[in-house]
Amino acid sequence: MIKNLTLLSFLILTLTLASCTKQLDDKFEDNNQQDPISETPAIELLSVSTNEVTAYEESITFKISYVDGDGDLGTSDPDVHSIELIDNRDADLFVFGYHLSPRTPEGSSLTIQGELDIVLDNTILLDETSTSETTTFSIRIKDEAGNWSNVVETEEVKIIN
Repeated sequence: MIKNLTLLSFLILTLTLASCTKQLDDKFEDNNQQDPISETPAIELLSVSTNEVTAYEESITFKISYVDGDGDLGTSDPDVHSIELIDNRDADLFVFGYHLSPRTPEGSSLTIQGELDIVLDNTILLDETSTSETTTFSIRIKDEAGNWSNVVETEEVKIIN
């Protein structure tokens, strides 16, 4: 009887351990599976250097992170503007274009990620009789295939005279 009880206990323990191992294997495999990274760039706003600037005098630095599945961000042509920064007080008038140099060797297709600092040298007051104005800025980037990233928008920035 004790022999049967011991055998039964051993069998239950073995089955329990075997099932735990399978569950752990399944979880390990799930954690290692990642969704493929899109060939369309994606950006995230990391920081803005200030929330108040003096018009005509101070600059603002916007730090963004990027990821691109095929690495075709940037171009060697300095006349091509791959970064767009928009002052949302007048999105048609205040569109600032920036050149982005290539992030990977030409002809390669690599998944890339990194950070960029975008510097707006100075801002202006639209109403020169005003002592201050507030605005937000929108940023997006474009890859060589013409795919625009998502748009990120800043918190309000105050422009003072």
